[in-house]
This record gives sequence, structure tokens and C-alpha cells, in this order.
Amino acid sequence: MKLFYFLPIFVFASCAGQTPKSEKLIAVLTDLNAEVRGTIIEVDATEFRFDYYDIHEKDSHYETLTNNGYQGGGPSWVGIIYGAIKMSDPEILSKIRFDEESDGVAIWSSDKNSLDKIGRLIAVIKKDEALLTEAIKVAEKNWQME
Repeated sequence: MKLFYFLPIFVFASCAGQTPKSEKLIAVLTDLNAEVRGTIIEVDATEFRFDYYDIHEKDSHYETLTNNGYQGGGPSWVGIIYGAIKMSDPEILSKIRFDEESDGVAIWSSDKNSLDKIGRLIAVIKKDEALLTEAIKVAEKNWQME
């Protein structure tokens, strides 16, 4: 009987650490016709680099991010992208490595498909303030937001 009292606490605690999934972000991962942000450069036959500089975009979030206490450039976008990946396909994180810069972010991978997915995730996040906010929350919970 006493176990019954602790069951709700256990369920709450185990759910509290889970990252919420976004059906919209999950769907865009496989939508090859979706808008893509950023540029993919083939470094050599086995390595690709994805570059994204939000500060140069017409719809830059730099001012909004800095007004909310974030760095606004690369370190912030590492967090936002991290959050979007966690909300859609966390497996991508094992296939990439971030290289933040003051104005933007470079992401390296031998898996070009993962970089294409990141470009589509950014395009969706840029147009949906609720998803952007949620990605930031996920990044903050995981100590990835600056």
C-alpha cells in the first residue's frame, strides 16, 4: 500500500527529465522539399561543414536573443540547434560536432544527411517562435544555451 503513494512521485520524476518531442520538427527531417537554412560545404571526400550565421539573415534573431540575455550569435545557435535536435532526432548529435564562432556556428560531420536535416530544423525554428522558445528551454536544461 505504501508503494502506491510513491508511484506518482516516481512517474513525475522520470518524466521530468525527458525532452519533449515536436511532431513538426520530426516531420521536417524527412521532407526533402522543405526550406533549408545555412550552407553545406564539402571539405573533402569524407567531411562536410555546415555554416549558419543568423546575424546575416533578414529575419535575424540576434536582437531578440541578446535582449533576453543570450550571446546572440554562434554560442546561442549551438544551443538552439542542440535543442531542436533533442526535440526531433537526438541520434544526430552522435554524428556531428559543433564549432561555435562569435557570429555563427559551423557544424562538422561525415554524414551530409544529418547536416541537411539541421538546415531544415533551423528553417522551421526561424518561423515558429513557440518552437524556438521550446528549443531554448531544452538547451538551457542541458547547459547548452549561451
